[in-house]
Amino acid sequence: MIIGGYTMDDDGVHGVTVKEIEAGWSFCLQGDDAQQFRKEWKQAQAYNISFGRFLWVNEYTQLFQ
Repeated sequence: MIIGGYTMDDDGVHGVTVKEIEAGWSFCLQGDDAQQFRKEWKQAQAYNISFGRFLWVNEYTQLFQ
């Protein structure tokens, strides 16, 4: 799924991978971390928060490598 300059791949079970398209940076979360990410993103969507803003506010941008 492409969301405002990012891609997010979520297999729904094991992990979530987020990639910043332009720079090519990415991070992957698994297990409980992936579950927490999914929960926080679902909550952010309820408030119409953009994906980029969600990543920044929740400090996920610091995980990009």
